[in-house]
Amino acid sequence: MKIISIIVFTFLFLVTMTVAQEPKKSEISFSAGPAFAIGKFAKTNLFDNSSGFAKAGETIAASYLHPLSDNWKLVVQLSGQRNPINTTAFENAFSKAKIYQGFSLGSDPANPPSQTNYTVYPNWHFDKKSWLLGSLQIGALRQFSSFAQRKLSPAIKATIGAVYTSSPLLKGSSMTDTAIAVIEQSKSSGIGIIYTIGGVVKYSLTKKVFLFTTLDYCSTSKLKFKNIRSTLTTTKGSNGSPDYSVQQTVTNTNGQQTIGSINLMAGISLVL
Repeated sequence: MKIISIIVFTFLFLVTMTVAQEPKKSEISFSAGPAFAIGKFAKTNLFDNSSGFAKAGETIAASYLHPLSDNWKLVVQLSGQRNPINTTAFENAFSKAKIYQGFSLGSDPANPPSQTNYTVYPNWHFDKKSWLLGSLQIGALRQFSSFAQRKLSPAIKATIGAVYTSSPLLKGSSMTDTAIAVIEQSKSSGIGIIYTIGGVVKYSLTKKVFLFTTLDYCSTSKLKFKNIRSTLTTTKGSNGSPDYSVQQTVTNTNGQQTIGSINLMAGISLVL
C-alpha cells in the first residue's frame, strides 16, 4: 500500500505541474524491440524456486508525453512484454533429475530427498510457452537542453506503475520403450509494482516527427502466484505386461517471481 500511495502522489504532483504550465505541444510515441531476461528471471536452476527460466523475448510500448517545462516531460506509458521459457534448459535439467515417488525432485547435493526409490527419465520435451506482462507506468523524462537545436538529442527517464503478469503453462514429457513421464503445471497470474529507468536518443526528421531508441532497465516487485497445480503421471513397464504400473501425483502450491529485463527499443514519436 505504501508503494501505491507513492505512485498516486507522484501522479497527482506531475498533473498539478502540468496544469500550472502554459499550454505546450504533447507527443505520442510507439516503439518495439527485444526484451532480454536478466537476474532471477533468466536463472535456470531447477532447485531454486526463484528461477524464471525466461529467454529473450519482445516488448512493445505506447507513450504519451506532455511538457512540464522546457526540459522536463510527463510520461504515461502502456507496455506489453513476452518472454518465452527456456525449454532447452528445462529438458536438460529434467533429464538429469531424480524423480521420487510423491513427486519430489533430487540431484541437488545441498538438499537430498529422504526417499531412496527414484527414477531418472531421459529425453524430455517441453512445449513452447511464454511469460506475459502488461504494465501501466507514469514518470518523467529529462531532455538535455544543450542539444535542443540539434537533430540528435539524448534524454533520461524514470517511470513506475502497476504490472499484470501471467506465468506460462508448463507441459513436458519423457518417453522410452519401458517408461513414460508427463508433467504439467498450470499457469497463474500476479499483480505487482514495476519500475523502469532508461536512456533515450531522439533524432528529428521534421518539427513534428522524431525517430528514437531507448535502452531500459525494468524490474518488478516480488510477484505472488496462487493455486499453481502440478501433475506428474508416470508409467513403468510395457502396457499389458505383469510389471506394468501407473502412478499420478498432484500438488497445489503458491509461487513467487521477480521479473527483470533489459529492453532495447526503437520507435517513432509524433507531436500533436
